[in-house]
Formats: sequence, structure tokens, C-alpha cells
Amino acid sequence: MQPNVLFIMTDQQRYDGMSCHGGQARTPNLDRLAAGGADFRQFFTQAPVCAPSRCNLFTGRYGHSHGVRENNARLDRHEVHLFKALKQAGYHLGYIEKNHLLEKEEFDNFDLADLEETRKAEGERAAFVQFSKQQHAKLRQIGAWASATFHDFDPKVTSPYLSRQNAVSFIQDAPKDRPFCLAVSFSDPHAPHVALRKYDARYPLDKIRLPEYPPDVLAGKAPRLKIKQEAQGSLKASDADKRRYLAVYFSMLSWLDENIGEILSALDASGRRKDTIVVFTTDHGDFGFDYGMCKKDLVLLDCLLHVPLILAWDGYIAPKIVDGTMAEQVDVMPTLLDLCGVEMPFGCQGRSLAPLLRGETERHKDTIYAEICPPDYRNPYKSHDEFIADWNRNHETPGHPLRWTANYNVPGDFVKAIRTPEWKYVWYADGFEELYDLRNDPNEWVNLAGQAEYRATRELLKMRLLEWHALSEDPLDQMWHNRHLAKYDRWK
Repeated sequence: MQPNVLFIMTDQQRYDGMSCHGGQARTPNLDRLAAGGADFRQFFTQAPVCAPSRCNLFTGRYGHSHGVRENNARLDRHEVHLFKALKQAGYHLGYIEKNHLLEKEEFDNFDLADLEETRKAEGERAAFVQFSKQQHAKLRQIGAWASATFHDFDPKVTSPYLSRQNAVSFIQDAPKDRPFCLAVSFSDPHAPHVALRKYDARYPLDKIRLPEYPPDVLAGKAPRLKIKQEAQGSLKASDADKRRYLAVYFSMLSWLDENIGEILSALDASGRRKDTIVVFTTDHGDFGFDYGMCKKDLVLLDCLLHVPLILAWDGYIAPKIVDGTMAEQVDVMPTLLDLCGVEMPFGCQGRSLAPLLRGETERHKDTIYAEICPPDYRNPYKSHDEFIADWNRNHETPGHPLRWTANYNVPGDFVKAIRTPEWKYVWYADGFEELYDLRNDPNEWVNLAGQAEYRATRELLKMRLLEWHALSEDPLDQMWHNRHLAKYDRWK
């Protein structure tokens, strides 16, 4: 029988959001999972926000192909994603918690669909949800860091616990005569940042390390970053505010880790661990006060794109740290289909990691790419004052681009990036460029794009970025859309 797939992911977890990756958060269960599988140390998402990232992840296709390039869209019905392919292959399907992937009616195709957006909130759960909303409001009122706090609610009313319980039940009840695929898509450690009081003492503020960076670190970067920094209210955050944000963020990760440990224990107890591929990853990172900012933005910096990936399968994937080659988010779906013996759909643009996992090669990719926003997106504002004045006038104006937006969400730019182990080049549609020498500047502090001595490097990377975009143009047309709909006929 084909292997099961247990796909665990978080939302907005930095690469160093694990203790085995040198981070301050304590994550013993994830550390054990990493030690028992392939721990990819050079894995990158293609987008710095939720929906585009998840669509890349589960289709194996770049954003300019599947078309979801901001959070305001979901996958089109013709797209073939991991769950559609595995359902066609006879898998028993479960999906838990955060969506940001499919239209809600498509979840009728799952044997279990427990979406956070449709969960009922009653009693103490309702009180906790209301508390979280009140904390979230502080992002608008004070600053993007200001929701961070500890709470005294029963752990059983929190989303990680509810998701863990439903995941355990799914594993226990899954039929034994066919494989299952369960995706547990946690919403934490995304905002609002609220954590269980029991972790407060684990992360005392005087022990929290704040990131270091030059005082003028945003000077050479795209102008939108300074606007975003002010819009977030990050400049108003004291060191104590920043440490509290990080302490709560780390506490959320520890609570996630505890619940992930319970899910893995249930898998062990079911006797199906050796028959199950376990995947752990996230959709994107968090500034974590790198560059004096928190949360995320529509920019292509490594603190948002460099994320964890663990692939574990007892007896099949040898424990190893994969640090000598890079991998992209679009590579995950083709890898899983390869390991499950399921046909790769036409139009999939990622490349399977299975040869590397089997020890047939030590190299996978030496170049990766990222992108965000549709081609018509341009941030029109030159300063925060200009942005906030327009937002105050028009965030309730029907048809205006700022309608329903938050005062900390600056309109995005059409932007793309290419990255090698040595260099990173970022291209903005308004003509702005960034170039970083990652060998000497791994934190992306100094933009070299305007320096004459780096012109040849900049132009070469720019041409390679253009070439990638041309060669990865979406090969699917209406004929292929119709073929997909007919071929994957178990998906309604």
C-alpha cells in the first residue's frame, strides 16, 4: 500500500523558530523530528505572505502560473494540488485549521474538514476568541507588535489544542485498507500574538536577545520598507516591547511544539509511523525585529523566505542535515507525489527531492526564485504621511484600493528575486533594484545594486531572472484545464 502523508505546517514561523536551528524558542518535538529525518537548512518559500505561499506549496507551481499572488485570492478549480492528486489515487483526506488555499466548498472533497473559519465558538472558547480579537485590534491602534500578551484561558479552548485533538481522532479512525493524507495547518504563531501563561517564566524578558543591525539598515532598500516600518508602529516599540513580542512568539512556538508532539505520539500509537511520510514546514517567516520590524511585508528578504522543511519517513529517509544545496517550496508537492508513487500532473514546475533523499545525488538546486503581487501592483506612496493621509480618507470608500485595508498594510509592489548561495538580486517593477553579496553580507544589510563595480553581476542576475520568468510561463491552457477536470474526476 502507498505511504500515508502527515503534513504539519505553521503560519509565520522563522527558520530559527526551532531550537535545533539555533533559535531561542524551545521545540524538543520538532528537534526530534528533524534529527530523525531530512532537515533542509537551505529551503526557501517563494512568497512572503500566506495565500500565495500555500498555493505554491500545494501545487508545485510558481505564483505567476497558478495566479494567486496576494492574500485576496484562492486557487482556481482547475488547478491540480496535492490533495486533488492524492484523492484521485484513493487517499483518505483530512484538512485541519487554517485555509488560505481553496474555496470553502472544495473542502467537501475531504473526509474530514475542520476549518478554523467555520468552528463554533461557545462558552470559554467564545471568550478566548473575543479576547484574541481585542488583542488583534491593538495592531491598528498601537502597533503591529502590540497584540503580544499572555493569557489565562484553558489551553483546551485554543486553536492548537482543538486541531491536535481532531488530528489525533483522524489518525485513530483512518481506515486501514487505504492510505491517508492529513494536513494540520496551524494558524500560530501568526498575529494576534497571544500565548499561554505557563510559558511566561520560560522566556524571561531579560534573557531575550534582540537582533542587531546598523541604524541606517533601511537606507538602501526599497522605499516601501521605511513606510511599512512607520505604518507598523515599530519605531514606537521600546526594547521591552520588542522582547515581549519575541517572548510571546517563542511561547506560541513552544505550545505548537507540544501539540505537534501529541500528534506524532498518536501516529506512533496507531502503529502506522513506519508507513507515514511526515512533513513539517511553514508558509513564511517573521521579521522578528530584524531591520527594526515585526510581522511580515510584501518584500523578499531572507528572514521571510528562509523557512524550515523536515521530511521524515522511518526506514526510507535516512536522518541527515541537508545544508549543501538549496530547495524551493514548489519542490515539496512533486517530492511527495514521487514518494507516494502518484503521477505528476502536467504543469507542475517544482522538482522532486526524492533522488537527494535516496542518496542518488548531493545536489538539487543552486538557484531559487521568489515573487509577490500581480503586475499592476505599485505602491504609489513616497512617505508614511502620504500613505496614512490617504488611508484615513479612503479606507471606507467603495472601490478605492485602500478599502477594508488595515492602517499597517502598505499597498504592495510587483517584485521578483533570484538567489544563489553567493548572491541575491531583487527587481521592482518601478525600476528599483537590490543586490546583496551573501558571502560577506548574509543579513542583507548593504544594497550594492547602485555600485558600478557590481554592474556585471547585477545584469547577469537580472537576465537570469528574466529567463526564469520566461521559461516558467504557465504551460496550461483551456485544453489542459479541461483535461485536468476530466482526469481528476474524484474531485468535485
